[in-house]
Amino acid sequence: GIVLNDRYVVAATYPAKVRSVNVREGQHMKAGSILVELESAEMLKDISELSARASELAIRETQLRNRRATVVSLLPLAQRHASESNTQTGRLDTITERGLVSAQRMDQALTSEYGAVSRLIELKGQSDALVEELTLVERSRTKVQAALVQLENFYDNGIMKAKVAGSVGARIPVAGQVVKVGDELLQINSGQAYIIAYLPDIYLFKVNPGAPVRVTGGAHHITGEVETILTVADALPAEFQNMFRPRDRSRLVRVKLPEDHGFAVSQKIRVSGCIAGWC
Repeated sequence: GIVLNDRYVVAATYPAKVRSVNVREGQHMKAGSILVELESAEMLKDISELSARASELAIRETQLRNRRATVVSLLPLAQRHASESNTQTGRLDTITERGLVSAQRMDQALTSEYGAVSRLIELKGQSDALVEELTLVERSRTKVQAALVQLENFYDNGIMKAKVAGSVGARIPVAGQVVKVGDELLQINSGQAYIIAYLPDIYLFKVNPGAPVRVTGGAHHITGEVETILTVADALPAEFQNMFRPRDRSRLVRVKLPEDHGFAVSQKIRVSGCIAGWC
């Protein structure tokens, strides 16, 4: 069998170059500790473009608010002008019937009323259009700002932190190394160790969960406990295979280890059964 535990893979989520490495093999890290620092021109470009877009939308929003404030300020005057022009035209209509107002004077009054009403309608239309445009710009700016915050948090200045507490694996990146999306940077081994044992097909005795077993690795040995009999068979690792025989598969058994087991992660061990207290 092989000694294992839960592994958390720290992988590159964007193209980058390793700026610095803050861990070493086997070092125990707390959750939130800084593991690796990356630098990515691509991420910085995306952040810069979103920042510029957010600034443009903020400026546009300010301009629209100023224009709408101006229109809102002019609307009462335009309404009053249109109302007074209408009243004046009505008075002139009454006087015209008596023949006291010239046609030229009446034409001037109608032209003035038309201009006042047109201006009022134009201002109302501008106000409605500005409200709609302002709403769209506000929504766009909110989305861009949220995307920018999310991208900045995602990049986090290139800092990669440990999501879980545990020991750093044997593979460590080096400063200056270029990585692509999905490239594994390192692994963190966390949680209680356990054993996956490969049960030979020729095994003659029944194995039950809870049964004690003897775990041996070199000169070190302890007593473990069968945790579960897995309902799958898996190919033996290359170091367990016989090169002169077809590729073997065996049923898997998971063995629970005590906390002070003393074995190394990925160490190859041997599991033996126990009978009547003798292992």
